[in-house]
Amino acid sequence: MSVGDVVCSTIAKEKFDIIVGSLPKLPQADSKLKDSLIPKVHQHNTDEDLSFRKVQLSDLEWKTCIYAADCSEIGLVQIRGSDKIKSFKRFYIKRVKDLRKEGQVFQEKDIMKSLSQSVCVPEVLCTCADQSYLGILLNCCLCCSLASILNTPLSESSARFYAASVVVALEELHRRSILYRGVSADILMLNRSGHLQIVDFRFAKKLEGERTYTICGIADSLAPEIVLGKGHGFSADWWALGVLIYFMLQSDMPFGSWRESELEPFAKIAKGRLVMPSTFSVEVVDLLTKLLVVDENARLGTTGADTLKKHPWFDGIDWKQTAAGTSTVPQEISDRIDSYVETLQEDLTVSPSMPSEDPTDLTAPEWIKDW
Repeated sequence: MSVGDVVCSTIAKEKFDIIVGSLPKLPQADSKLKDSLIPKVHQHNTDEDLSFRKVQLSDLEWKTCIYAADCSEIGLVQIRGSDKIKSFKRFYIKRVKDLRKEGQVFQEKDIMKSLSQSVCVPEVLCTCADQSYLGILLNCCLCCSLASILNTPLSESSARFYAASVVVALEELHRRSILYRGVSADILMLNRSGHLQIVDFRFAKKLEGERTYTICGIADSLAPEIVLGKGHGFSADWWALGVLIYFMLQSDMPFGSWRESELEPFAKIAKGRLVMPSTFSVEVVDLLTKLLVVDENARLGTTGADTLKKHPWFDGIDWKQTAAGTSTVPQEISDRIDSYVETLQEDLTVSPSMPSEDPTDLTAPEWIKDW
């Protein structure tokens, strides 16, 4: 964070090496972890992968955190006695209890298990627990959040790639009557190859009726009907897609951020006050105008994802490949992920970011027995 005018300077690696010297090589353990982020081609389940279905928390060594939420975090773990690295989601039991989110956590686990065959949702290998954590071992190796590569705007072709992935993911979730409410660059994850992965379902809800009145989600992405407390349905997810597309192309939120002004963004959302940058193409302006419309009944996607797929901005998208997870990742995205991994300064063997349970209390709470 800075105050006042700032001048940023850059230095080439060659000059840096001359002045400072070459940086030390990663320790072997850290090097292995970095190597695990290299995308595997034609990867299939092996007997060793199948053995992961029986692991306990004591079999896993926590390596690094990729993303943290209110009572959970997602990171990479190494299977003890193996060089295999997997993604792991763990919930801190004490925090879950303090926030009274026991029911939400179990619901999130059940939703993830039910979606394990979906292309954008990693397979759940197993669940495990001890006196401190509830865990979900995932058959993937996540790299970073989408927000991690959005320091500068994406080109429209790269933004289109992720927007198409979100369309396919929401289409699948809505088909299964699941309202997601988590379309946000901070929550959507990427694997090393750059493909989208959804691993956070804390805002998701099985929508049995036509509407729900629970006010939750990412503040800057809330649809007008949520802000106004009118109840909402699947259309709220399509509004959030519009916010995401705008953010990918502008590196800024369309209605401002609550972090800067608590109430002003919500007033703009409620009235749909939106100014389109002159750099946006005619096609994306038309798409955003139809997604970020206050009247949810007039919002694109409300009658089904096909209306979105047919929009001119998505011309050229191979929807079958997108649904299969085989679409070619744009070079711009690959380059950004490569840069992110190479410049990652975090110590890959840091201790867990969540506090540990009191070592004198070794009794697991009764409510986790069905985990």
